[in-house]
Amino acid sequence: MRWSRRASQSSRPLQLDPAVFVTAAEELGFTLDDAQRRAVAALATADRNLYLWGPAGRGKSWLMATYFAALPTSRKRRIHFHEFFGDLHLAIRRNGNDLSAALGDLLGALDVVCFDEFHVHDPADGKFIARLLPALLDREIRVILTSNYPPQSLLPNPLFHDDFVPTIELIERTLTIVAVDGPVDYRTISSHEAGFAAGFWVSPGSPSQVEHLGLSAPDPDERTTLAPAGHPVHVRRAADGWLWIEFTDLCGRTTAPVDYLALAGEFQKWVISDIPDLRTAGREPAQRFANAIDVLYDRDVTPVFLASTTLDFLTNGAHLPLDMGRIRSRLGQLSCIGPDAAELEVTP
Repeated sequence: MRWSRRASQSSRPLQLDPAVFVTAAEELGFTLDDAQRRAVAALATADRNLYLWGPAGRGKSWLMATYFAALPTSRKRRIHFHEFFGDLHLAIRRNGNDLSAALGDLLGALDVVCFDEFHVHDPADGKFIARLLPALLDREIRVILTSNYPPQSLLPNPLFHDDFVPTIELIERTLTIVAVDGPVDYRTISSHEAGFAAGFWVSPGSPSQVEHLGLSAPDPDERTTLAPAGHPVHVRRAADGWLWIEFTDLCGRTTAPVDYLALAGEFQKWVISDIPDLRTAGREPAQRFANAIDVLYDRDVTPVFLASTTLDFLTNGAHLPLDMGRIRSRLGQLSCIGPDAAELEVTP
């Protein structure tokens, strides 16, 4: 195993002028902070794999997107890490449980792969990642990860953390660790103009509020069953680019990110209705809801959340998903509508 491997022989074409990032930031009306400049310096050179981590909203995804768009090659791929999990498991089965061959199928023609939202909470995921990372890092390909967690905070459950320490040490040994932890959460200054940020959090989700948004509640005969990733997902409406689904059907059943990703690829506008207080919804439904928000944000789907509680009330308290800081930041981009919505001027 070549643990000290730097970059592939194709690294030179993957180098970038740091001015690319400066110009992109200026076009969006902001100036790179010191932490972002450190990340730019690491991204712009192609001699190391990278691990970019920091609190939600500090620009990790923007930095990754800017880097990816500017790379002067088509031999690149950017993917949500746990979406890659789904693809990899299928490839492993196709290749007779041969992990190396499966990685060759998925990554063999690439010079660089960018993974968004790397995290490890589940012990079973931790065991698989402990097998995956050595095989991945041994390939002639540049690997870039973004995460909300420093390596030492991965798989924080004290019952399993020690078993994951060798993998953490591998990350620290073979990737450059860069903290993107500037003072500004850029999601709090969203213009609410398009995509996810153009969505709404509506409480209590009354019929008059729904009507005020220009939406009509589905009729009973619109209810249907989809199979986005091979198993059934019940929805109230799936038509004209809109998906209307109840919280129970989305998060109360054994759905997974692979389902949300497939649905987000087909429907660019979602209504999720009957959202309860997450503090009483149960750990697994709350975590599925957090996973769904990650997918909707990553795919820039415009959502309407019809909830029993206000957003501030919903996202504070115990027994919430581990990633609630990131989820709170993402939901904070939405326009919030309360019981007095009839008095508001809202353009859906």
